[in-house]
Order: sequence, then structure tokens, then C-alpha cells
Amino acid sequence: MIKTTQDSYTIMTEMILSSHVNGSGRLFGGQLMSWMDIAGAICAKRHSHNEVVTACVNQLEFFHPAMPNDVVVITAKCLHVGTTSMKVKVSVHIEPFGLPSCEKILTCSAFFIYVAQDKEGNKCKVPRLIAANEEDRLEMEQADSDKKF
Repeated sequence: MIKTTQDSYTIMTEMILSSHVNGSGRLFGGQLMSWMDIAGAICAKRHSHNEVVTACVNQLEFFHPAMPNDVVVITAKCLHVGTTSMKVKVSVHIEPFGLPSCEKILTCSAFFIYVAQDKEGNKCKVPRLIAANEEDRLEMEQADSDKKF
């Protein structure tokens, strides 16, 4: 079976509440990482049609703070597959409270590696991956060239 990058593309939206902030009044990084892992896992499950476990997180970078009442938009895209693993790029944009809703600010990104598992918890093969468009092809090439995975 072959799947495209768009077959498992995932969008998850959250709103920052007071229970999500740290002592500085900004979104707690651990909360954001949890949301990112959930979005990435959904993407990997959609691609593999199996349960997945998080094996690695790499290049987690925070670019901009997020504040209470900001809307957080998390996207996840599968960019590379191995025999049993999937490399998923997770990007986070915020729509700041009080600004026009069309303005989105990149606030965080990371690469997550997930491993597909069958019902008994054994690794299982995942479908091959092809790009849905030219932009995806370029992102896949960049992800393939990253020797850290």
C-alpha cells in the first residue's frame, strides 16, 4: 500500500486557558509538547492504521510565546517512513487574542518519530509514502536528508 502525505495530514486546535500557563503567565512548554505529541500520534496512526508509540522527538524549537486566550493551531504531516517507523513534522502556529484571526504566528516546531505496533505490541510494517504535491516533495527530501533519524 502507498499513501500520500495528505492522507494522514492532521490539524488540531486548542485554546490556551489559565490551567495551561506557567508561572510567567505564558503557555507551559510541557503542555504544548503534549498537544504536539497527540497531533503527531494521530497523524502516524492515520498513516499506519495501527497503534503507535513515540520513539524520539528532535529539533524541538520554541520561536514565540503563546498567551492565555490565544488559539493554538497544531499541524502534523508524515514526511518519511521506514519499515516500521514514521517521521512526522509537527508545527504550531498561534492566533493571538485581540489580533485579526487571519494572523498566524509560528511559535514552535519539532520532528517526532513514531513506531507502529500491532495489537500484541509488536512492531509492524507501515505503508510507503509519496508526496501529494511539490511542496510536500521538497519537505520530504529535506526530511530524508536529515541523518539524525
